[in-house]
Amino acid sequence: MAVPGHNRRVKRWFGALIAVVIACVPIVLQRAVSSDLLQDTDTKVLLATIRQRNAPLSWFTGDWPLQNHFYRPMSTLSFELDNRLYGSNAVGYGWTNALLCVACVLLLFWFLRELTDRPAISALGAVLFAIQHVGFDRFLDGPITALAILAALIGAVRYRFKVVMWQPPALVLLYAAEEVCSPIGFGDKTIAWLPGRTATVMTVFALIAMAAYARYERLSAQRIELEPKATDAPATRMTRAAVPSHRSGLPWAILSLGALALALASYEQAVMLPAVLLAVAVTLRCERFRVRWGWQIGFWGLLVAYVFLRREIIPAGVSHYQAQQLRSGPGVRISLLAYLLPFANGFSGFLAVMESGPIMLMTSAPYMYLLNVTSTLTAFYQLRRRWIWALAGYGMSIIAFLPMAWVKQFDHYNYWPMALRSLFTVMLLVVGCDLALSAWSPPTRQAPPRPDPAPGSLPRRYTSNPAS
Repeated sequence: MAVPGHNRRVKRWFGALIAVVIACVPIVLQRAVSSDLLQDTDTKVLLATIRQRNAPLSWFTGDWPLQNHFYRPMSTLSFELDNRLYGSNAVGYGWTNALLCVACVLLLFWFLRELTDRPAISALGAVLFAIQHVGFDRFLDGPITALAILAALIGAVRYRFKVVMWQPPALVLLYAAEEVCSPIGFGDKTIAWLPGRTATVMTVFALIAMAAYARYERLSAQRIELEPKATDAPATRMTRAAVPSHRSGLPWAILSLGALALALASYEQAVMLPAVLLAVAVTLRCERFRVRWGWQIGFWGLLVAYVFLRREIIPAGVSHYQAQQLRSGPGVRISLLAYLLPFANGFSGFLAVMESGPIMLMTSAPYMYLLNVTSTLTAFYQLRRRWIWALAGYGMSIIAFLPMAWVKQFDHYNYWPMALRSLFTVMLLVVGCDLALSAWSPPTRQAPPRPDPAPGSLPRRYTSNPAS
């Protein structure tokens, strides 16, 4: 006999998946089809080297085709496959780039499903990531900003001088609009630039590793039960206790380890994957799962093995390209602050405006900056309402990007971090909308005092005889 609650849950997840699939359609429609796709200097050298060597498995035991001291056999194999299938037909390479991006969107949906177990949050995060591929996120800036203004106006009408009721939703939504249309971005480099494929191939395996590990813990880990409180919702016939599955979930943990190994063999940014997997474990622990910390030894052990393997098979020293790309100084700080506190990079500009004299107070620049600072700090404070998932998305995106701050920037460096940051952005929207609904709701009214005894109740009789 079908369980009605289970059927509704399946329908919600199916609807969420359909929304994500639809969001992937523009990625396929905007795939690269120009012959210029193969004319990039790095691409021409890469394909020429592959064709000259004609030994796909050899990339596992040495430098990759550009010979600039990188270990990327899995990324190279994707070019080997395209070369065998399409030769010099740029359209085929464009299809592979687009399909890799679609795979990343769908895998992000899977990861968010395993981490949050919420259809709406999982779908919103994946859809947001999908539309960022094609620049559709810019169309959301106006509606979200309008919603912020509407929240302030209606809230001000209802609560007037009670600013605490209508100011927070407006400020949170303003910052959410900034995160949705983030200036960080990754542009179309993952769709229309073949060397950017290194990031998408790595992200495919990274998301598999993260989703499989989260599923392993969610499927079989014990759940810490809290003592019920008076404010908890009452149990119903549809209420089910959270119990671990009878299955061990071990294949998912093994899949996670395998995907981690393949991610490390795809792109150097994957060295941060063990730290991100640790963040996944911490998040699940905050959700009261008794995570098995011993698997972290396996994740970090693979990283150590990768470092030793790389040292053995990659030429020693820094290549000319690596020396050219490494950087230090203000650029590192700017890149890191773009993830940590975006408004901080505008502080020097704010000071320059203020030093220009009182006339600058008649322009909008200083006020817009102060509004940006206020909205950011307010949003961070209000996220305490959903702090577990908000902190997870925020923290994991920073961890994923961290080593890339010390190299000259390419858009595809932000690909994996921005996929993870989508959870943080979605939680901003959720909290902002929750606060807006509160601002639009009628003010609460104090109930009138209750007579003693209450009307219709029996009068109390106090006697000296307890038995009477």
